[in-house]
Amino acid sequence: MKNYFLKTIAIFSFLIVITSCDSDDEPEVLVPSVTSETTIGSVEANYTTIKINGNVSSDGGSEITARGVCWSTNPNPTIADNKTTETSNTFISTVSNLTANTTYYFRVYATNSVGTGYATEQSFATSSLDATTWDFLLIHDATTSWHADVTFNADGTTVYDEPSSPGTFLTNGTWSLNGNILTYDMDSSSTNTSYQFTGTLLNNTMSGTYTFGTDPDKTWNATKY
Repeated sequence: MKNYFLKTIAIFSFLIVITSCDSDDEPEVLVPSVTSETTIGSVEANYTTIKINGNVSSDGGSEITARGVCWSTNPNPTIADNKTTETSNTFISTVSNLTANTTYYFRVYATNSVGTGYATEQSFATSSLDATTWDFLLIHDATTSWHADVTFNADGTTVYDEPSSPGTFLTNGTWSLNGNILTYDMDSSSTNTSYQFTGTLLNNTMSGTYTFGTDPDKTWNATKY
Protein backbone atom coordinates (compact mmCIF):
# COMPACT_ATOMS: atom_id res chain seq x y z
CA MET A 1 0.00 0.00 0.00
CA LYS A 2 2.82 2.36 0.90
CA ASN A 3 4.54 1.79 -2.45
CA TYR A 4 1.25 2.38 -4.30
CA PHE A 5 0.76 5.64 -2.46
CA LEU A 6 4.28 6.81 -3.29
CA LYS A 7 3.85 5.87 -6.94
CA THR A 8 0.59 7.83 -7.09
CA ILE A 9 2.27 10.92 -5.66
CA ALA A 10 5.16 10.56 -8.12
CA ILE A 11 2.82 10.29 -11.12
CA PHE A 12 0.75 13.24 -9.93
CA SER A 13 3.86 15.38 -9.46
CA PHE A 14 5.09 14.41 -12.93
CA LEU A 15 1.79 15.48 -14.48
CA ILE A 16 1.98 18.84 -12.71
CA VAL A 17 5.48 19.42 -14.04
CA ILE A 18 4.47 18.45 -17.59
CA THR A 19 1.41 20.70 -17.45
CA SER A 20 3.49 23.57 -16.10
CA CYS A 21 6.05 23.17 -18.87
CA ASP A 22 3.32 23.12 -21.53
CA SER A 23 1.86 26.30 -20.08
CA ASP A 24 5.24 28.03 -20.05
CA ASP A 25 5.80 27.09 -23.70
CA GLU A 26 2.67 28.94 -24.90
CA PRO A 27 3.62 32.22 -26.65
CA GLU A 28 2.64 35.42 -24.88
CA VAL A 29 0.01 37.47 -26.69
CA LEU A 30 0.80 41.20 -26.92
CA VAL A 31 -1.02 44.25 -28.19
CA PRO A 32 -0.39 44.93 -31.90
CA SER A 33 2.51 47.03 -33.18
CA VAL A 34 1.60 49.83 -35.59
CA THR A 35 3.44 52.58 -37.45
CA SER A 36 2.82 55.53 -39.77
CA GLU A 37 5.11 56.85 -42.48
CA THR A 38 3.21 60.13 -42.92
CA THR A 39 5.45 63.16 -42.34
CA ILE A 40 5.19 66.94 -42.46
CA GLY A 41 6.80 66.75 -45.87
CA SER A 42 4.54 64.05 -47.28
CA VAL A 43 1.18 64.68 -45.61
CA GLU A 44 -1.79 65.34 -47.90
CA ALA A 45 -3.85 68.04 -46.21
CA ASN A 46 -6.29 70.68 -47.37
CA TYR A 47 -8.94 72.76 -45.60
CA THR A 48 -11.16 69.92 -44.37
CA THR A 49 -9.31 66.60 -44.87
CA ILE A 50 -5.97 65.05 -43.90
CA LYS A 51 -4.67 61.68 -45.11
CA ILE A 52 -2.71 59.44 -42.71
CA ASN A 53 -1.08 56.16 -43.72
CA GLY A 54 -0.85 53.23 -41.34
CA ASN A 55 0.74 49.82 -41.11
CA VAL A 56 0.14 46.98 -38.66
CA SER A 57 3.66 45.55 -38.39
CA SER A 58 2.74 42.84 -35.83
CA ASP A 59 -0.59 41.41 -34.71
CA GLY A 60 0.91 40.57 -31.30
CA GLY A 61 0.03 36.91 -31.70
CA SER A 62 -3.72 37.40 -31.98
CA GLU A 63 -6.10 38.29 -34.80
CA ILE A 64 -6.52 42.00 -35.51
CA THR A 65 -10.15 42.95 -34.93
CA ALA A 66 -9.92 46.69 -35.71
CA ARG A 67 -7.42 49.14 -37.13
CA GLY A 68 -7.32 52.71 -38.41
CA VAL A 69 -6.51 56.24 -37.26
CA CYS A 70 -7.83 58.06 -34.20
CA TRP A 71 -7.62 61.82 -33.85
CA SER A 72 -8.51 64.82 -31.71
CA THR A 73 -7.70 68.50 -31.30
CA ASN A 74 -6.08 67.45 -28.01
CA PRO A 75 -2.87 65.41 -27.62
CA ASN A 76 -2.85 61.63 -27.08
CA PRO A 77 -6.03 60.69 -28.96
CA THR A 78 -7.49 57.22 -28.36
CA ILE A 79 -10.19 55.10 -29.97
CA ALA A 80 -12.60 56.75 -27.52
CA ASP A 81 -12.15 59.91 -29.63
CA ASN A 82 -12.81 60.18 -33.37
CA LYS A 83 -11.51 57.27 -35.44
CA THR A 84 -11.51 55.64 -38.84
CA THR A 85 -11.97 51.89 -39.35
CA GLU A 86 -9.97 50.12 -42.05
CA THR A 87 -10.07 46.57 -43.42
CA SER A 88 -6.44 46.07 -44.46
CA ASN A 89 -3.32 46.05 -42.28
CA THR A 90 -1.70 48.53 -44.67
CA PHE A 91 -3.93 51.51 -45.36
CA ILE A 92 -4.38 55.23 -45.97
CA SER A 93 -7.14 56.82 -43.91
CA THR A 94 -8.81 59.98 -45.16
CA VAL A 95 -9.83 61.95 -42.09
CA SER A 96 -12.71 64.21 -43.16
CA ASN A 97 -15.00 66.94 -41.83
CA LEU A 98 -12.13 68.84 -40.22
CA THR A 99 -12.03 72.56 -39.50
CA ALA A 100 -9.77 74.85 -41.52
CA ASN A 101 -6.66 76.36 -39.93
CA THR A 102 -6.69 73.88 -37.04
CA THR A 103 -4.04 71.56 -35.60
CA TYR A 104 -5.06 67.93 -35.07
CA TYR A 105 -3.33 65.07 -33.28
CA PHE A 106 -3.31 61.60 -34.85
CA ARG A 107 -2.35 58.06 -33.82
CA VAL A 108 -2.56 54.91 -35.91
CA TYR A 109 -4.13 52.11 -33.87
CA ALA A 110 -4.84 48.36 -34.03
CA THR A 111 -6.81 46.14 -31.65
CA ASN A 112 -6.57 42.42 -30.88
CA SER A 113 -7.85 40.17 -28.07
CA VAL A 114 -5.40 41.67 -25.56
CA GLY A 115 -6.01 45.36 -26.26
CA THR A 116 -5.17 48.29 -28.51
CA GLY A 117 -1.71 49.33 -29.64
CA TYR A 118 -0.96 52.89 -30.79
CA ALA A 119 1.73 54.34 -33.04
CA THR A 120 3.72 57.43 -32.12
CA GLU A 121 1.54 60.54 -32.01
CA GLN A 122 1.69 62.93 -34.95
CA SER A 123 0.25 66.42 -35.41
CA PHE A 124 -0.74 68.13 -38.65
CA ALA A 125 -2.75 71.27 -39.47
CA THR A 126 -5.45 71.91 -42.00
CA SER A 127 -4.90 74.76 -44.45
CA SER A 128 -5.43 78.44 -43.70
CA LEU A 129 -7.02 81.02 -45.99
CA ASP A 130 -4.31 83.51 -45.06
CA ALA A 131 -2.46 84.86 -48.11
CA THR A 132 -4.31 82.68 -50.64
CA THR A 133 -5.94 83.66 -53.94
CA TRP A 134 -9.08 82.04 -55.31
CA ASP A 135 -10.86 81.96 -58.65
CA PHE A 136 -14.44 83.05 -57.92
CA LEU A 137 -17.28 82.36 -60.33
CA LEU A 138 -20.24 84.66 -59.68
CA ILE A 139 -23.48 83.37 -61.19
CA HIS A 140 -25.88 86.29 -61.61
CA ASP A 141 -28.59 84.44 -63.53
CA ALA A 142 -29.04 81.77 -66.18
CA THR A 143 -27.18 83.80 -68.81
CA THR A 144 -24.81 86.05 -66.83
CA SER A 145 -21.73 85.05 -64.86
CA TRP A 146 -18.14 86.24 -64.48
CA HIS A 147 -14.84 85.38 -62.85
CA ALA A 148 -12.95 87.33 -60.22
CA ASP A 149 -9.65 86.80 -58.41
CA VAL A 150 -10.05 87.23 -54.65
CA THR A 151 -7.03 87.38 -52.35
CA PHE A 152 -7.56 86.77 -48.63
CA ASN A 153 -4.88 88.65 -46.71
CA ALA A 154 -3.72 87.45 -43.30
CA ASP A 155 -4.92 90.69 -41.65
CA GLY A 156 -8.57 90.00 -42.57
CA THR A 157 -8.64 92.23 -45.65
CA THR A 158 -9.31 91.19 -49.24
CA VAL A 159 -8.54 92.32 -52.77
CA TYR A 160 -11.10 91.70 -55.54
CA ASP A 161 -10.00 91.98 -59.17
CA GLU A 162 -11.63 90.74 -62.37
CA PRO A 163 -9.02 89.17 -64.68
CA SER A 164 -10.99 90.09 -67.80
CA SER A 165 -10.68 93.79 -66.87
CA PRO A 166 -7.63 94.08 -64.57
CA GLY A 167 -7.85 97.03 -62.18
CA THR A 168 -11.20 98.25 -63.52
CA PHE A 169 -13.30 96.82 -60.68
CA LEU A 170 -10.52 96.52 -58.10
CA THR A 171 -12.13 96.51 -54.65
CA ASN A 172 -10.84 96.17 -51.10
CA GLY A 173 -12.95 94.25 -48.60
CA THR A 174 -12.89 92.12 -45.46
CA TRP A 175 -13.26 88.44 -44.57
CA SER A 176 -13.67 86.15 -41.57
CA LEU A 177 -13.89 82.42 -41.04
CA ASN A 178 -16.04 80.76 -38.37
CA GLY A 179 -15.20 77.06 -38.50
CA ASN A 180 -15.54 76.38 -42.23
CA ILE A 181 -18.09 79.15 -42.87
CA LEU A 182 -16.69 82.11 -44.80
CA THR A 183 -18.11 85.61 -44.54
CA TYR A 184 -16.71 87.92 -47.21
CA ASP A 185 -17.68 91.55 -47.72
CA MET A 186 -16.34 92.76 -51.06
CA ASP A 187 -16.40 96.46 -50.09
CA SER A 188 -15.13 97.64 -46.70
CA SER A 189 -16.01 101.31 -47.22
CA SER A 190 -18.48 103.11 -44.94
CA THR A 191 -20.93 103.48 -47.84
CA ASN A 192 -20.84 99.80 -48.71
CA THR A 193 -23.58 98.73 -51.12
CA SER A 194 -21.54 95.99 -52.72
CA TYR A 195 -21.56 92.24 -52.78
CA GLN A 196 -21.63 90.21 -49.57
CA PHE A 197 -20.73 86.50 -49.67
CA THR A 198 -21.39 83.57 -47.39
CA GLY A 199 -20.05 80.11 -48.15
CA THR A 200 -18.59 76.85 -46.92
CA LEU A 201 -15.08 75.48 -47.37
CA LEU A 202 -14.78 71.88 -48.57
CA ASN A 203 -11.39 70.37 -49.43
CA ASN A 204 -9.84 72.96 -51.81
CA THR A 205 -13.11 74.50 -52.95
CA MET A 206 -15.84 76.67 -51.49
CA SER A 207 -19.32 77.74 -52.54
CA GLY A 208 -22.33 79.62 -51.27
CA THR A 209 -24.58 82.58 -51.96
CA TYR A 210 -24.06 86.31 -52.34
CA THR A 211 -26.31 89.32 -52.05
CA PHE A 212 -26.35 92.74 -53.69
CA GLY A 213 -28.71 95.31 -52.25
CA THR A 214 -32.27 94.01 -52.24
CA ASP A 215 -31.76 91.52 -55.08
CA PRO A 216 -32.55 87.86 -54.36
CA ASP A 217 -29.59 85.73 -53.25
CA LYS A 218 -27.37 84.48 -56.05
CA THR A 219 -24.78 81.67 -56.10
CA TRP A 220 -21.00 81.52 -56.34
CA ASN A 221 -18.26 78.94 -56.19
CA ALA A 222 -14.48 79.18 -55.99
CA THR A 223 -11.34 77.09 -56.41
CA LYS A 224 -7.91 77.80 -54.98
CA TYR A 225 -5.13 78.85 -57.35
